Amino acid sequence: MERFSLAGGQGWLTVEESGGRARCAAELPEDGKGLYKGYLCGTGGRALLGTFLPEDGRLKLRRTLSLDELRRQGAWPPTGARAELAFSAGSPGGPHPPEGWHWEEAPARRMGEPLLARAAGGGRALYRPEPEGFSLAFPYAETRAFPLTPLFCFARVERMNGEFYAVFPFWSGGCPRLPHKPAQAGQTIGANQTKEETRHGESNHQGADRPVRPAQF
Repeated sequence: MERFSLAGGQGWLTVEESGGRARCAAELPEDGKGLYKGYLCGTGGRALLGTFLPEDGRLKLRRTLSLDELRRQGAWPPTGARAELAFSAGSPGGPHPPEGWHWEEAPARRMGEPLLARAAGGGRALYRPEPEGFSLAFPYAETRAFPLTPLFCFARVERMNGEFYAVFPFWSGGCPRLPHKPAQAGQTIGANQTKEETRHGESNHQGADRPVRPAQF
């Protein structure tokens, strides 16, 4: 097994060869700066290993690639490794966010579980801090897959600045929480509400808010 230093010695990447494949594992400190990608480097190039995701208070990455693929990219045998900031948290650009929101380029880093971090994908979302925690709003359209699918039942669809978003509320640690009733009627409908419930302003959630584990899809 080979081990390479990342982030000035604060992180690491290991490579283990077995059966014509290379198993790579890496860790970085969670610095809150944004979304990091990991690379395995060789004398002739480098191979993208993937995106670091939050897990147990650290950023972690695991990937297995064939040696043939790594050779084609000039990354085998390895001579080093790199972790690069791919998207900076809160970086400017794109449509102006609605009042009280700002763009989060790496929503995966806000998730409290690896399953949710993977479901958040590599795209960006709107972020809004709240007394109970925060909310994330992902662009929504009926022609596209529903965002953050494991939390489908916790979403509500809102129209903001003329665009539709699927809004998901979270506790401060990144665990999902049940949505409150919207303050103003007419602009919001819960993804898991029937039209009849919406017409009467009633939610089909029972009981007080409490941390909930996502469905295992």
